[in-house]
Amino acid sequence: MGDRMSTSTQSKSVSFAQTQPTSLTIFSYAWAMQSLIQLVYFRAWFETGQPLGWIFLFFSLAVFLFPGRVRLFAAMVASGLVYYISIWPFVVNHYLGDHLVAITMLAAAVIVLGKKLLSTTPLSDQESEDWFDTFAPVAGAIFAFVYFSIIVSKLNVAFFDLDISCLSGMIEEAEADRPLVKPFLGLFSVEFYFWVFIVAETLLPFMLAYKPTRLPAFYFGVPFHILLGLMGHWPFSSFMLTLYILMCMPMLKDVLRPYIQKIDALRSKLTPWLPGSVLFALLSGFFLVIAAIGKPSWAWLLWSVILAAAILYGMVREHIKNGMFSGTGVSNVWVRKPGWLWVMFVLAIVNSSGPYLGWKTQTSIGMYSNMRTEGAFNNHYFMPDMPLFGFQDDLVEIIDSNNDEILALKTYPARYGFVGQEHDVYRIYFEFRRTVSTLEDPDLEITYLRNGEMRTFKRGDEGNVDKDLDKPLPILQAKLQYFRPVFKSERSYCLH
Repeated sequence: MGDRMSTSTQSKSVSFAQTQPTSLTIFSYAWAMQSLIQLVYFRAWFETGQPLGWIFLFFSLAVFLFPGRVRLFAAMVASGLVYYISIWPFVVNHYLGDHLVAITMLAAAVIVLGKKLLSTTPLSDQESEDWFDTFAPVAGAIFAFVYFSIIVSKLNVAFFDLDISCLSGMIEEAEADRPLVKPFLGLFSVEFYFWVFIVAETLLPFMLAYKPTRLPAFYFGVPFHILLGLMGHWPFSSFMLTLYILMCMPMLKDVLRPYIQKIDALRSKLTPWLPGSVLFALLSGFFLVIAAIGKPSWAWLLWSVILAAAILYGMVREHIKNGMFSGTGVSNVWVRKPGWLWVMFVLAIVNSSGPYLGWKTQTSIGMYSNMRTEGAFNNHYFMPDMPLFGFQDDLVEIIDSNNDEILALKTYPARYGFVGQEHDVYRIYFEFRRTVSTLEDPDLEITYLRNGEMRTFKRGDEGNVDKDLDKPLPILQAKLQYFRPVFKSERSYCLH
């Protein structure tokens, strides 16, 4: 299909039976789907008219219609990275996992394809497979580590306090407001589902990391994310389900092959004049139109259910044929082939260390965890607070200001269980400085406590104690570091 196959130039109507979709064809289709879901759900790019968001949308649509084209997919991944980096650090937590995988994919493309990536020379199926095989192990390792990072962050006192826990609040809200899951969640208590989630999230990183248990983990990992999506978190679920596809690619190709052959044989009989790739694009386009007319979340659900059915069928077949813990049907992870690309896995670990080392608390893959490590306070059961950097212990309390945007920093809403309630908060000085330095108010005045010491700030006054408060943050720090508000209460309420 397209520039990924040298055979594509030989015939105008190459069939799927003649050229089976490569691993990259399947994965690029899924990656485009999850990218479109992110763009639909987090649509600030549309509301503010950001050109980079529109460019990313264009390439995502193109790959969704024509998956498997190496250069097109590379352009899509690159355009997505450029867009998201342009809005860093103001992205949701799971995006950092997405971006590390995307960087891994692009680096692998450069390693495997080199100058061919920028040429017009047709690329073979083997080159497409080599690209996938180079980035898949690192992406799979990052996938397993995302689960590990999430469950570790949740092992704190506040998360297991069901009165304020993000998870118990999430379950209660879903039972009240999500009609599709309300009957299911109503079968048992909130506490029961709380422990089901905890057990699942604890087992998944270890089972996915160990090859013999990798495929069995899908039996509850895939339904878990469909349930989570039905509870309102379908963008995160779509990202994780796409990585499940990556992890079971050998099995999934075997499942899809006979069906693709039958569909293409039928196409050859009914519409021999219509190339298979064009028919696929038309069907995919029709799906997008239906999604646009209806509810995008329903499109996600349909895609997820079909995907889950294909994976479940393949798992059962694989386990009947080779045994439950044979380790067959899954992609390799812990192999040497990616070489220096394993640095990306190390960066994933470094990113998640932010709250414990004191250099960031947002976008550290610790979402909805109730964890607090700021202000010399650590509510984690066993992870030590080692503030090698002093950022998150540098707290600011806003006392007064002549600017409404500054006054708004005095409070912040908690998430699940406390919707609509504003709580008094401290601000990390780093974020306080980010806000103040970007405000265009020539008469700005602020009275605040910094680490217990009363201070004042007047724009343009040489007597300001914090002289850097009006200076923009260094660009690299501004992009990589991001801190959440800190509740004044001893209770660590739910934040994303």
